[in-house]
This record gives sequence, structure tokens and C-alpha cells, in this order.
Amino acid sequence: MRLTDRRVLIGAGAIVVLAATATGIALTSKSDGEDPVAAPGTASAAPVPQRSAILPGRPGESARVVLPTPPSGGPGAPGASDPWNQADADFLRKMIPHHRQAVEISGLAATRAGNPRIVALADRIADTQTVEINAYRGWLTQRNLGEELPGHDHATMPGMQSPERIAELTAMSGDEFDRRFVEMMTDHHAGAIAMADEALRAGENPWVAQIATSVAHEQAVEIDRMSEIIVG
Repeated sequence: MRLTDRRVLIGAGAIVVLAATATGIALTSKSDGEDPVAAPGTASAAPVPQRSAILPGRPGESARVVLPTPPSGGPGAPGASDPWNQADADFLRKMIPHHRQAVEISGLAATRAGNPRIVALADRIADTQTVEINAYRGWLTQRNLGEELPGHDHATMPGMQSPERIAELTAMSGDEFDRRFVEMMTDHHAGAIAMADEALRAGENPWVAQIATSVAHEQAVEIDRMSEIIVG
């Protein structure tokens, strides 16, 4: 996946839009009242009924990705008949425990971080990824698929942190916590980006492609944001 520009600039009255493409992520933009225009040289990997909009964050915060509306209802609901394969299902099954650990790590910041910007970012990560977990579960439930991936060791996923490292982080506070939090969450996010890239290459489902695109971009933006906080 090519993440050539992780920074998103949003001007007055404009929204930057993500679209899953055969080569990775395409960034397009539109002014209010206009239809988004596909980025030159990109080809859609699959029909995409909705895109994930990137909305500006509050001062000092990164932009916010609004997920495409998750599928709802049972097997006969709209979207339930869209093509999908094992790679789509496995991606969501892996991302549930991956996100769950990110929420756990983020929850430590409220009482341990020294920089209020770390606290704000951690709260945002926890809120966003909790919503995403519920959306992933909805997609799996709609297709009568279990949440667990049989025989899969969650600890082997890219970016997953060991219980020992989380225990070390839990014992830290102030600047020491902030730096270790950024180190661990950057590694964690990089793992999610790698899995999203794999899903975009191997999956078939349009909604899962949107989710993978959103995950890859959003977490790349957050990696840059964390680096700026520590360096700044």
C-alpha cells in the first residue's frame, strides 16, 4: 500500500474523501454541493456504495474518519449479498482483538500520561476503535460467521503488544509513559496498516475494502500526530 502523504489538509467548505482502489488509497476532494471526482490514474477495486469521509478535528487534533454505514439486519438485508471471501472475514476477525488491545492501552493514558494531548489522542483512539469493533461484529453476524478465528494466535498479529510490555507501560507515568505509549501505539498502528493492506489486496467485499482503507489512513495520520506530540 502506498501511503505517500499521510497529512490531510481540509480547507473551508471542503471534505477530503477516501476511496479503496486497486493500488491502495486514493484521496479525492469535493466542495460543498459537488460530487467527489475520482483521483486521476486510479481504478476502483470494486463498486463502492459509500466512502469514508475525513472530517476536520478540533484544534490540535487530527482529522476524524467517519466510517461507512455498517450493514444491518439479517442475511436478507441490503449488502448481505455482496461478494466476500475468507480474506474479508479473517481481516475483521483479526481486527477485533487488535482493536480491543488498542482500547486497553489507550485506557491507561487518562491517569498516567503527562501530556494532555496524549490523553486526548488516547481517548479518540478508544472511542473510534470501539465503534469499529461493533461494526465488524455486525458484518460477521449478518453472514452467520463467528467472531473468533479458529486456531489463530492473536499474539502473532503485527503490532500486538505482549502482556509484559503492557504491564511495564502500566507502571509508568508522566513523560516516561508518554514516550512508551507513543512507541507502543505506533507499532500497534503499523501492524493494523499492514493487515489492512493485505485485506485490500486479497479481499472482495466493497464494505470491508472501505473499512480497510479507513483503518490504513486513519492510523497513519495518528502515527504522524503522535510523533509530532513527542517531538514538539
